[in-house]
Amino acid sequence: MWAWKIGPAIATGNTVVLKTAEQTQLSGLMAASLVKEAGFPPGVINVLSGVGKVAGAAISSHMDVDKVAFTGSTIVGRQIMKAAASSNLKKITLELGGKSPNIVFDDADIDNAISWVNFGIFFNHGQCCCAGSRIYVQEGIYDKFVERFKERAAKNKVGDPFAPDTFQGPQVSQLQFDRIMR
Repeated sequence: MWAWKIGPAIATGNTVVLKTAEQTQLSGLMAASLVKEAGFPPGVINVLSGVGKVAGAAISSHMDVDKVAFTGSTIVGRQIMKAAASSNLKKITLELGGKSPNIVFDDADIDNAISWVNFGIFFNHGQCCCAGSRIYVQEGIYDKFVERFKERAAKNKVGDPFAPDTFQGPQVSQLQFDRIMR
């Protein structure tokens, strides 16, 4: 979020209001403290915590907001489009649904491909807008890839996210956990 959305906005002379997801408010507030420590002028990067139905809706319909960049569900993306159109026809950028594919061909270095596919799907507990949650494997290596990928995934240590040997910490919420298990 910071690199893809906030960085370019600041680099081109804009101010930013970052509305954090309800589940990840502390990370946004921590990043805001680093922005202050780095010496950014007050008001250039602003962090707002709150529920999307209230805070997010206010941002997407506010007449003084010129652009909304949103990462999240298709349902909320539609609501943002409607609010943007009903207010000042603000510009919007929507990243909806994720599902960034990994494509592995017959001539791939299998060990390298498995390493990156494993990282792509499990990085940040799989809770990342660019998580590689789809894997397309060419037929000639499919069975070999699946067998080796399962072996690699089984080695991922799940546990305390602050422990140095942990590869994957907990899901952000019970709702997210249930979605994954479905």
